[in-house]
Amino acid sequence: MDLQHLRLLLVQGNEPYRNGMENGTLNADQLTMLEGLTTWGFQLQEVGVLGCASDEAYDDILDTGVRVIGSGLPATNEPIFRLLADFCPTHLVIDVPDPALFRWATRQQVHCIGMFRDTLKEPGLRQRWDNYQLSKALNHAGVDWVGGLGIEKCQSLAQSGVRREKLIPWDWPPSNRAESFETKQLNARPDPLQLIYVGPLFSTRGIGDLLIATAQLKAQGWNVHLKLVGQGDRQRFETQAKRLQLDHVEFMDHVPDHSLVYLIRQADVVVMPSRHESPEHSSTILNHCLQAHTPILASDHPMFAGSLSHGVNAMIFPAGNARALSQSVDYLLNHPETYNKLSAASQSSWQSLQLPVHWISLLEHWLQGTSADQQWLRQYALSAPLYQRWSSPLAQALS
Repeated sequence: MDLQHLRLLLVQGNEPYRNGMENGTLNADQLTMLEGLTTWGFQLQEVGVLGCASDEAYDDILDTGVRVIGSGLPATNEPIFRLLADFCPTHLVIDVPDPALFRWATRQQVHCIGMFRDTLKEPGLRQRWDNYQLSKALNHAGVDWVGGLGIEKCQSLAQSGVRREKLIPWDWPPSNRAESFETKQLNARPDPLQLIYVGPLFSTRGIGDLLIATAQLKAQGWNVHLKLVGQGDRQRFETQAKRLQLDHVEFMDHVPDHSLVYLIRQADVVVMPSRHESPEHSSTILNHCLQAHTPILASDHPMFAGSLSHGVNAMIFPAGNARALSQSVDYLLNHPETYNKLSAASQSSWQSLQLPVHWISLLEHWLQGTSADQQWLRQYALSAPLYQRWSSPLAQALS
């Protein structure tokens, strides 16, 4: 197919590439996207990125040849459509959950696709209405496909009403692979015992349960060092840690993705204690844990049911039960054969969770648009049998 007449525009909440290239702050995901856009720039008539919100208005060309546009607006509003029209796109990639952008594309008969990286917000009355409006716009025949970063995001969109046959889960190419790390061996009682949690710091994620379990382990004679990596109600849990007289709890707001797997690797056990009322869990974190080969101790949250099995690739305990959590840690560290078995199972478990579609490959097949490309896209839609083992527990968790 001749692509030279195509004009591709990526619409995002903001446009990070101009400043990011100047000061070297682009993360791995942004670099992956920029690499794809730059490659397409050699094949298409023009490739650009429009930031719906920016402090200043600009329209520049990067050294890579990608055109970058800052709206100079605080948020998506009417002048955005003038900027869209000025670019004259033939193809739009929209990473903003704003139905107005999709309605504009379908009215102008511009090929468009949703490529969302963020999960829909937890539904209040207004949010339910907004989600309904978005799903209605996404189900329009003029929207070719709707991609979501990971199974959970696509399930969330399906729960809001988007047709499953239009949804395609995608992922970033892995920055690390499980086979890059050796299986961990437990040869002696660890001192200190290093536990790690990665994710949002909220009570629904079981952080309070983890702190209580840490105190129980301390009372049993374990010298426990706990790292909590993430943002949220930090002050609340710092206060709880002090009240429990825990001296070795380290809070870390953020760790770059490329460093996170190494941090998890240093720990003896990674804990995923989400309570059942927690609405979601990031598969990205689970991927990092499996890459590191650090044994996983997880709650029986439905979100884990399709990925983790007790005694096979994780230790599972009843969510919200701090005593069961601490007992599971104690058991695992006193049974080296179980510890070694769980670590060894990480590689095959990681491989089974890898999505076959990446950001670049999804857009590449969409842009090519041949019958073979369309067939390729259809076989990876959320309605395909490939995702059946995730569907039931995820649907329960997100309902």
